[in-house]
This record gives sequence, C-alpha cells and structure tokens, in this order.
Amino acid sequence: MDAEAWPSESVRGHWMSVLCGWRRRGHGRTEGIPLRDSETENKREGSPRPPRSPGQDLTSFLAGWDYDGEEKIRRVKASDGREVIQVRLPLGVEQYELEGRPDGKRPMGHESWFHHYVRELRAHARESKEFRLTSEDFSRLHEEGLLYYHRYLLFFQIQEYRLCARDTRRNLRLVAFVSRFASPEQATELAQYKPYIIRMHVMARALRRIQARNDLRGALHILRRGLKLIEAFRPLRDTQVFQWEKTRSKKMLADLISQLEAHVPLSRRAMLKRQMNWAVREEDYEKAAEIRDQIASLRKRTKGP
Repeated sequence: MDAEAWPSESVRGHWMSVLCGWRRRGHGRTEGIPLRDSETENKREGSPRPPRSPGQDLTSFLAGWDYDGEEKIRRVKASDGREVIQVRLPLGVEQYELEGRPDGKRPMGHESWFHHYVRELRAHARESKEFRLTSEDFSRLHEEGLLYYHRYLLFFQIQEYRLCARDTRRNLRLVAFVSRFASPEQATELAQYKPYIIRMHVMARALRRIQARNDLRGALHILRRGLKLIEAFRPLRDTQVFQWEKTRSKKMLADLISQLEAHVPLSRRAMLKRQMNWAVREEDYEKAAEIRDQIASLRKRTKGP
C-alpha cells in the first residue's frame, strides 16, 4: 500500500465525522421541515418581504460548484492575492485562511485568543500577579482550538503535511497552557484528546519527511518516538475518551510503522540474517553456519580496526 495514501484514506473518516457532527448540531437538517415558497409566505403573512440583494444570494455561486462533483476541497486566491481553502458542503461553503486563525479574525488585535492570553500571562508575570483563566477565557480558547482542529484535518487530507504539523503543534501548546492555568475540569476537557493530537502531529511530520526528502527511515524514527510518547501517558481521571484515543492512536501509529517498514530497503546484514533464519528453518545447518560467519566478518569490517 502506498505510504502516503494510507493516512489520507483514514482521515476521510475523520472528515466525515466532522460533517456528520455538523449535521447533528442542526445545520442542514430538513426532516419534517416543509419547503417554503416565498410568494405564498408573503401572502400568508400579509406583508411582502424585501427582495434579497443579489450580492447576498449564493445560488449562482453554489451552482457553479456542484456538491456532487469530485472536487469538494480547493485552494483559491482571494481578491488581495492571498490563498484560502474552500470546502463545499451540502448546503454551502466554508472558507479557511491558511495563516493565523482559520476564520481570519484577530481578537483584541492579536493573531488569536491564544496569543492574547499568552501576552496577558507575560504581563501578569512582570507584575508578579497570579494568572488564571476564567470560564469565558476557556470557552474562547476551546472554540478557537476547534477551528484549528477542522483546519488541520483539511491540511492532512490535501497532503499539506507541514501546515498540519504547524496547527497540531499549536493545539498541543494550547492543551499545555490550559492545563496550567484553567480549572482541573477544563484542563481534562482538552487533555483527553492529547493522544489524538500527538498522533496527527507525528503522522504529519513523518509524511512530510517522506514527501520532502523521501526519507523513510527518518519518518519511522518520528513515528516510533510518537508511539513511545503516547504509550507513556498515564490515565486521566473521570474520562473514558482519553483511554479510547490512546488505544486508537497506538494502533494507527503501529499500523503505519508496519506499512512503512515494508518499504525500507534491507541492509546487507539484515538480508544475511533473514537467509540464516531461513536456512535454520530448513534444517540446513551447514548453510546457516556459513552465513553466520559472513555476518561475523561483516560486523568486524563495520567496526574497523
């Protein structure tokens, strides 16, 4: 199986879950809701509604990008030349900025709420004041983190692994920040997803390593370190999500490691060991001894005088 296609296939399930969650929250639901004819409604209510502005009506725009087509995610240039990502949904379009907050907002004049609160922390430290996040602060950070989550899934799906690694690293810093300065309950609400975020982060870094340098061994090193990190996590209290994400992330990383290992060329020594094991299984002990001597000779030459 192609090393890069495997995670791309798996992430489609994540993206579908995002879309399903979007529908479950009520967006795009039509069950039991009759279609409304605007002229009939105007007569029934007794007063005509103002006509819709052509600039606000998206009908022609959506008609030009059919949801049933193959392309549901695209990168386009905005009027000022910057690139944005657009996602075609059943009833509309979402647009993501590539830099800064995915929605392009700058709360309090900063790149994000996270940047704002980090600056607040530094200001408190200069004045030797205690810094804590309020419930409102946490809500802002939590909602903002979800925006970055949706965007790094998009980056992964379109194989923008460098940008995916950037956004997952950002959300890992957010989890650490909230763990220090929010209540234990609020900290757990984000920390329970840490195994998943780390898994996405190391997969993005590993696949970027292959994409940019064709470095399978380097990618495997990144994945193995990530797997060890997740395995070392201690359980979180009062949440089953953490253990589920930990188990799932370990399996997916182990599966990817196995698939990549199958593509790594064997060294001379590894090939000889494989031949020796085969000779032993066939009870050809003379051949096995001969290969063992070759391995010993190779080891001596490798170590040098």
